[in-house]
Amino acid sequence: MKKLYVASITPFDQEGKINGKAARQLWEKNISQGADGFFIGGSSGECFLLTREERVRSFELASEYKDRADIFAHVGAISTEEAVFYAKEAKEMGIPNIAATPPIYFGFSEKEIAGYYYDIAEAVGHPVLYYNIPSSTHKNLNLSSPEIQALLKSGAVGSVKHTNLDMLQMERMHNVNPDIICYGGFESCMVAFLAFGCEGFIGSSFNFMLPQFKKVMELYLEGKGEEARVLQAKSNNILDVLLRNGLCANLKHVVSGQGIWAGDVRKPLLPLTEDQKAEMDQVLEQYLEIC
Repeated sequence: MKKLYVASITPFDQEGKINGKAARQLWEKNISQGADGFFIGGSSGECFLLTREERVRSFELASEYKDRADIFAHVGAISTEEAVFYAKEAKEMGIPNIAATPPIYFGFSEKEIAGYYYDIAEAVGHPVLYYNIPSSTHKNLNLSSPEIQALLKSGAVGSVKHTNLDMLQMERMHNVNPDIICYGGFESCMVAFLAFGCEGFIGSSFNFMLPQFKKVMELYLEGKGEEARVLQAKSNNILDVLLRNGLCANLKHVVSGQGIWAGDVRKPLLPLTEDQKAEMDQVLEQYLEIC
């Protein structure tokens, strides 16, 4: 039972405020396409560009779907106090899954990072998801560290969003603790992640491309590896453009083009140029096969 979770965008209205109507429209569409749930307030949601009130508001909106889908609330912050605040807010709204990046900017030690996760888990009373995205946090999950090994074995961390191309590291996490649930964070490597035993995916492109990646996964799990790889390659042609010209801006452009107004990205992120919009539209027309 592999799960597919949408790493949701945060739609804004014309005034730059969170657009709850658009968020609900997008989530309804994603559910109709087979999404198992939503990862709220992550990288695709422009998390660290939102105010405290906006991050809480995004959880509040998503909590409306907690009886219909699995909801993950990303609470990562520089300070433990801030992360615990978001975690408690999400828990009070009935959101069962709490996720966090490791704290950024300062060169925190493994002991300090472990303490951060212990404190968040204690605050909500259950294990949390470790959002492993070293390309953004510049903090690698050091599996050779006794502090990190103890954290993964402790029960404070129950799952990992592995947004990292090091698939051996994912396999080694299972070696440290076979009960850790690993979700792939790079759908561009879906076939390879499945081969290494991940339990599902949390993907940004699922905002508009879920049916196509759902088919990739189904083909692989049905033993149709070559067909899965062919569709993976076509999907990756789209992802190349999506990432090259700005992930969040492209996600919002595509979702808006599909009829759900998502607004602009928040500065210092830049909106797409007209040429970049045309490039995204062209690659979608060429390689998006399943809508």
